[in-house]
Amino acid sequence: MPLRATIESLIRPLRKAAGRFMISPAPSKETIFYKAAHITSAEHVKGDYMEFGVFRGASFVSAFKALQLVYNERARSAFHEADYRADVQKIWNEMRFFAFDSFQGLPSGRDFDSESKDFFKGQFSCSVEEFLKNLKTQEVDLSKVVTIPGWFQETCTSETIAQYAIRKASVIHIDCDLYESTKVVLDFIRPFLVDGTVIIFDDWYCFRGNPNLGEQRAFREWSTRLPDWTFVEYQKEGPWRNSFIACQNTQ
Repeated sequence: MPLRATIESLIRPLRKAAGRFMISPAPSKETIFYKAAHITSAEHVKGDYMEFGVFRGASFVSAFKALQLVYNERARSAFHEADYRADVQKIWNEMRFFAFDSFQGLPSGRDFDSESKDFFKGQFSCSVEEFLKNLKTQEVDLSKVVTIPGWFQETCTSETIAQYAIRKASVIHIDCDLYESTKVVLDFIRPFLVDGTVIIFDDWYCFRGNPNLGEQRAFREWSTRLPDWTFVEYQKEGPWRNSFIACQNTQ
C-alpha cells in the first residue's frame, strides 16, 4: 500500500471520532460535578442545576450523571434514617437541568475580552437539536431538561424567571468564557443563591490566569456587591476550572 494511503487509513478513524460526541460512560469520582453533588446532597441544598454555555453537552451530561448517581445512592443509603433519605430523593425528583446557550457560538469579544488569544466569534456553535440528540444518546432524562436558547442578555431576564418559576439553584456551572457574558449571568443568578449553592467557573484561569480579565474579573466585581454573602473557594479541576460555595452571612 502506498505511504499516503497508509497514513490516510490511520488518520481516518481519528478524524471520524473527533466529529462525534463522546463522553465517559460512567461518572468519575474525581470530577468537579461529582464532588459538588456530594456536598449539595449531603447538606440537602435545594434547587435546580443551571449551566450557561453548554456547547454539545459534554459537561451537561457529566453533571447530570454525577448528580443522578450521587443523589440516588444517598437516597438509598442504609447509613441514614428514612426521613433523611426521603428528603434527598425529593430534592432530586424536583431538580431541573437548565441549559442556557445562544446555540450560535460565542459573541464577538470586546473591552476586556478583546485580549483573548483563545476565543473568537462563532466558536462553540451547536444547534439545539444536536445538543438534545447528544443528551438522549447518553440517556439523560430529557423530561428534566429545559433548554433556553438565545444570547444571555436576551434570556437572562425576569420573564424567563417567571416563565419557568425558577426559585433556587443548587449547582451553577458558568462556562461563558468571556467577561461580558459572565457579568450578565452573575447578575441573573443572584436571586437563586441559597446557603450552599456551588458555583463552578469553567474558564477561571483563562487569559493566562489574569484576575483583571474574563470570569475572574466579573466574579470579583459581582461578589463585592453582595455583602450578605461569602464565597468559599472549593474544588479545582483540570487547567481551567475553579468553584466556590455560596455561604449566607449570619449575625
